[in-house]
Amino acid sequence: MTRKEQKDKRRIDILYKGLELFTKKGYKATKITDIADELNMSVGLLFHYFKSKEDLYYELVSLGVNTLNKPIDIDNISPIDYLSNFVKELFNAVKSDINMARMFILMPEAQKEGTPKRVRDLALKVNIIDLFIPLIIKGQADGSIKDGNPKVLSNVLFRSIYAICEGYALDSSIDLPYYNCIIDIIRRY
Repeated sequence: MTRKEQKDKRRIDILYKGLELFTKKGYKATKITDIADELNMSVGLLFHYFKSKEDLYYELVSLGVNTLNKPIDIDNISPIDYLSNFVKELFNAVKSDINMARMFILMPEAQKEGTPKRVRDLALKVNIIDLFIPLIIKGQADGSIKDGNPKVLSNVLFRSIYAICEGYALDSSIDLPYYNCIIDIIRRY
């Protein structure tokens, strides 16, 4: 492994360990020394990669924003099928990499009061509940999604996914539900 590859790997290890601790303990309770200790590295070496805990948190939130802030293309798929695929793919990703669950729960946490302003402002650029609303409206129009306030239905769907991801991030020995159990919350029968 080249020196650059070692540095890149160490940077990724720091990000993942930070993600793990931030989702377990929260931003405020996580100390930079906790992250360094978990990685058996000095705080000075960690600061070589990230100038502060806030910079590390900012980079994680930036990764989340870039992942979630992609346009939703539903021209060739029904909204209920799109949402089913989203949940199915998310749960598959969570099973293969617990950091996916952690990232999914990090984003709403970063939007809360008490988060450093620049991190919170970045996190607020993505509102997954609002992202789902056009899908809900289109699904109501085609009859595949139940009637009701689209924002409320989107909120219920997102909060269900969030709670499952949070539980799994804290205890990955639990089984994830079949994705259709979640979609059935909004599906019209």
